[in-house]
Amino acid sequence: MSDYLPQEVLIKILTRLPPKCLIKFRCVSKSWNSLISSSYFISMHTHQAILSKALTSTTDQIIIRRYSKAHNSEVYSVHIDNEDFTQDRNIIIEYPFRDVTRFYYRIVGSCNGVFCLSDDLFGPTNSILLWNPIIKRKLTLPMPQATSVDMDYFMFVLGFGFDVQNNEHKVVRIAYVQEDYGYAVPPIVEIYALSIGHWNKINAEVPHNCVVEYFWSQVFINGNVHWVAYRNKGKNEKVDNLIMVFNMSLEVFNEMRLPDALVNVLPINLNVIVIQESIAIVAYDERVWSNSCCIWVMKSYGNMESWNKQYFVDLNEGLGMILGCRTNGNVLLTVASGGLVSYNPMTGESVDLAIFGTKDSFYVGTYFESLVLLIEGIEARERVPSESDSESESECESSIEDDEDRFGDVEKSEFRMQTCVSQYLTALLNRSFL
Repeated sequence: MSDYLPQEVLIKILTRLPPKCLIKFRCVSKSWNSLISSSYFISMHTHQAILSKALTSTTDQIIIRRYSKAHNSEVYSVHIDNEDFTQDRNIIIEYPFRDVTRFYYRIVGSCNGVFCLSDDLFGPTNSILLWNPIIKRKLTLPMPQATSVDMDYFMFVLGFGFDVQNNEHKVVRIAYVQEDYGYAVPPIVEIYALSIGHWNKINAEVPHNCVVEYFWSQVFINGNVHWVAYRNKGKNEKVDNLIMVFNMSLEVFNEMRLPDALVNVLPINLNVIVIQESIAIVAYDERVWSNSCCIWVMKSYGNMESWNKQYFVDLNEGLGMILGCRTNGNVLLTVASGGLVSYNPMTGESVDLAIFGTKDSFYVGTYFESLVLLIEGIEARERVPSESDSESESECESSIEDDEDRFGDVEKSEFRMQTCVSQYLTALLNRSFL
């Protein structure tokens, strides 16, 4: 059929098809394989998918990650953001990293169907991966230049997003060397571009700000990565909190002011998230043992006067971390027992979504399908159980016990890491609040 169609018409047709079909269509002919595997076609397909998603009025799909103790593994599922939050049973996501990491990865973020994973939640490591679960491709990033090999103790934060001008995904890494009373500034900043394949130090001016260790989060919106950061103004001076911004195309830093009420609070209690395509800040009363939190939303991007204290969430009923917002305005958050609920901040009512995992392992993002990593990545498939593997309940329980002997209990590890880091940072930063 392609012999009777002009090339541009064929491309228009194929770019509207889902990735799973296109993967199969590469077997049609050498010319189709060459076309679908080209960087030009992958870029066109990604842009078409973004455009289609923006123009269609269909209900959003949400991808959820959590850690299942029963399976000793991360579990992913896709849900339709309707009233019942129905799981899409037609989408099955294999998890290929079960035997690679301890418990689960930190999900730095997802963009155009690609996840950026960092193995730093349960101990220091420089392992960073990009993973496209739809086409089962992964890419392990090379070792950054700023590591413990040539530096004393340090911590790092990551940002992940898409460079619109150059049509490529990038990872930015900010590494801070620890000093006696905090972290040295400016930090060392490196950027990894998918088309280049290695880390480069940026040439732009780096701000003298710190991003909170361990508890950091990032969001990518409007071509920029955003982190909550703080600036230490000097001895016996309060720190100033702000949003640190990195433009993925220009590779330069900027800053955004926070609401006045959040400028001088303890920065470890702040998280940046996206609510209905707007930047938002979650302000907990206390990071690990929260009783309540407030959610501030920037109604107009970049307009500091548009900050609005939109929600108050009472966490005394066993509710936990805020993960994101649904199209109906309800907030998705965890509960202490290890479940996910949909919380109505106007009425204070919550609905159990019957999705279970350890409390701190949940991640919520927008589901998106693309061909990104088809060229650069390698195959990433779930390990197929051998004949010696058993599915019996008794042996499954034995496996859990073996993992707990080897790694420790996941929930105890979560709590221990959070408590230790929270106490350390509170003591460190409280010097500026006395």
